[in-house]
Amino acid sequence: MTDISNPHAAQSDSGRPRSRGRRVLRSVAALSVLVASTLLTTAAASERQEAADLTCTSIGPTFQDGDTISGSGAIIAPCGGGATLVIQRSRWYGWEDMATVNFTGQHSQAITYNCAGTGIHDFRTYINSRHTNGSYEFHESNHINANCG
Repeated sequence: MTDISNPHAAQSDSGRPRSRGRRVLRSVAALSVLVASTLLTTAAASERQEAADLTCTSIGPTFQDGDTISGSGAIIAPCGGGATLVIQRSRWYGWEDMATVNFTGQHSQAITYNCAGTGIHDFRTYINSRHTNGSYEFHESNHINANCG
């Protein structure tokens, strides 16, 4: 018996073309690979989303006490990693870094800047962190207008 739809297909003893079984096996193998990669991709995306949803750093308010501008930031448990805490003042060309502190581990960190004799400026504090899971965060505090003489 000859397969009219495929004149080149060889016949098995059962009368079915031999290539059909191979096509089915290839289809099943391809489907298995697709399902496995989808599950792995979905699991990795889920872990990245959980990391993105987790807030690992916090920023405290920026305030003035006399000639001192102060701020604070923290890396919050269960996260780990390192962070940079910066006090900035506003200039006509953008924000200028006035004080910087780098720290690691799960704790809060204070930062201060002596602004005596610098005039009137807007100040802010920000924290930029990279965590052990590879995620990044940036948080900015309130802005204050300070007269530093």
